[in-house]
Amino acid sequence: MLKPLRKLTVICLIVAYLLAIASCSGYSHEQVIESEPGLLTATFIDVGQGDSILIETPSGKTMLVDGGERAAGDKVVEVLRERGIQRIDVVVATHPHADHIGGLITVLQRLPVDIVYDSAKPHSSKTYEDYLRLIYDKDISFRSARAGDEIVLDDSVKISVLWPPRTDAGDPFHIENLSVNNASVVLYISFGDTTLLLTGDIEALVEEEMIRKGSAPEAQVLKVAHHGSSTSSSSDFISMVRPEIAVICAARDNIYGFPHWETVRLLIYMGCKILMTETHGTFALQSDGKTWTVNP
Repeated sequence: MLKPLRKLTVICLIVAYLLAIASCSGYSHEQVIESEPGLLTATFIDVGQGDSILIETPSGKTMLVDGGERAAGDKVVEVLRERGIQRIDVVVATHPHADHIGGLITVLQRLPVDIVYDSAKPHSSKTYEDYLRLIYDKDISFRSARAGDEIVLDDSVKISVLWPPRTDAGDPFHIENLSVNNASVVLYISFGDTTLLLTGDIEALVEEEMIRKGSAPEAQVLKVAHHGSSTSSSSDFISMVRPEIAVICAARDNIYGFPHWETVRLLIYMGCKILMTETHGTFALQSDGKTWTVNP
């Protein structure tokens, strides 16, 4: 077994190598794809304690954001196949905690994937090492996601990366100075007049910085950060985003007590419709560009 320091070095080298190959490959996922009439669908997969969100664009392009724990991988693949998905255009790993990337290992093993976007936050875990080695072994394009990037799947859908920022090494918000949770990739998705904000596991520190920088947008649908933990979803942030629908991904009776009552109480006070995987199971939100509807 690798000692912790040596393991972290190996993981850092794998990340650096994947990024080096990506920068030299000339591959760009920002291509214009002809859109077709249809709906934008965001499916929140019930993976127990963890996150996994499937985005399907009107033209049938797919983006999978996180995959829950390793044990949830079969469930994620099952949902994908039930929806007739044979390949995934984009995978986004918001951060390297096991309850977000573990299930992606099974997905990467069983389905072809065009490109992976990652926070590129070094993390010394066997799960993260296995995930990176699989990307390397399968020669999947790998990109670090940074604020200002756009992931273009469908010319009618805009997918913007809002966090983590591009900073110098000495900056307190440089990726190496952030906790794993606060290094989470934050995505803002807009389709017509409808919007969706996916926040990974960012905490109040990042929420405050996004507000300060003017990068905390209003969004009709909010994937509540960190499974509804009271360390996230500050009142200032929720007031800025002003969500109509708040989605919480957490397991029933989980050991962390998620979602915390303080968070639920704030969302209720703000007038949000709250949807939770622990009570609703896997469900989808669909947009026609004007309104969101909920489908079981």
